[in-house]
Amino acid sequence: MLSLQELASISRELRDQHVLSVYVDAAFDDPALRTAWRPQADHAIKAIRRRLEAAPHAERTNFERCVTFLDSELSAFAGGIGAPGWFAFITADGVRAAEKIPAPMPTLALWMIGPCIAPYIRVLKQERPVVVIVAGASQARLYRYITGVLEPAHSIHAHATVEEPAHMGDTPRLGFHAGTRGSTGRDAAQLAHHVGTERMIHEATRESLKIAGRHGWIVVGGIPEVGAHITRALEPLAPDRVIHLEGVEVHATDAGVREAAERAASRLRDQRDLRQIAEITGAAVDDRWVVRGAVATRRALDSGSVRELYFTPRFLESSLVDAEYSVRAALAQSAEVEEVSRTVAERLDEFGGVGARLRFAAPL
Repeated sequence: MLSLQELASISRELRDQHVLSVYVDAAFDDPALRTAWRPQADHAIKAIRRRLEAAPHAERTNFERCVTFLDSELSAFAGGIGAPGWFAFITADGVRAAEKIPAPMPTLALWMIGPCIAPYIRVLKQERPVVVIVAGASQARLYRYITGVLEPAHSIHAHATVEEPAHMGDTPRLGFHAGTRGSTGRDAAQLAHHVGTERMIHEATRESLKIAGRHGWIVVGGIPEVGAHITRALEPLAPDRVIHLEGVEVHATDAGVREAAERAASRLRDQRDLRQIAEITGAAVDDRWVVRGAVATRRALDSGSVRELYFTPRFLESSLVDAEYSVRAALAQSAEVEEVSRTVAERLDEFGGVGARLRFAAPL
């Protein structure tokens, strides 16, 4: 999977060449449909071929070379792709990038100068790591989830050690005075258990922040009381990146943890996007720091003032050329780029499906 930096790099590298960009939707639950994408891809290639009938001979020859490379790549997937999606960037010199991707895509093929990278932005949502903490009273299990893969990351134990209390008839141990008033064995055990749990919470907090890095999401589950304690410890250290899910049981299976990671990451992402889209769509303190709609966003991109670009699936589908220009221009000025979805997309679609937050205020 390409990172945002790699995507920007390949876009710069191929910006002056004809590129065949292909995206495949292979996210079918029914095994009988696992190759349903192939007729759609073939139809898209035929449509390009018809449009090139009046093109120069050299361009038509280069396109057919690309199709040959594409057919060679796709021949390995006669039984299905085995992933939600697949993409390729192909030039007459060969395949420049091609791999399975952990996100469904509309099946399409495009022939244009430079690779078509706007649809790939959806994949980048999968690049952000999700840390899941499943916390019990005496153990916290940490998982790392990224690009559709869940793996154990760490296991932290409370390590509460308590000595067996002396019986009244036992021979006094060195340093033990039978007549000294003090904690009972039960009180000592409870105190040691509390100290051990606090130590576990501290270590789980520290380790989860290390795994999540600066941008990762953190999901906390397990025993509600312990999970709430860890969440309170994390929220000031990773604001807007932590969520407590009480439905994640202490003995949750890997499948349950994976589902929780996906669900929580979507919620956290939507909450973050909604806060930022709210500024763009009218709740900003100062409208000079945001733009909305294709015309205003393009003007901001042309001036190099965009800090964060947001667009919707509808904008991508209905205005692919504008979307592609916007994404390329945003990456060229090192802006963050995000395709928003669900409720957030509906909100932005009311304003044309695209908008941006700016690096510096637009002139009045």
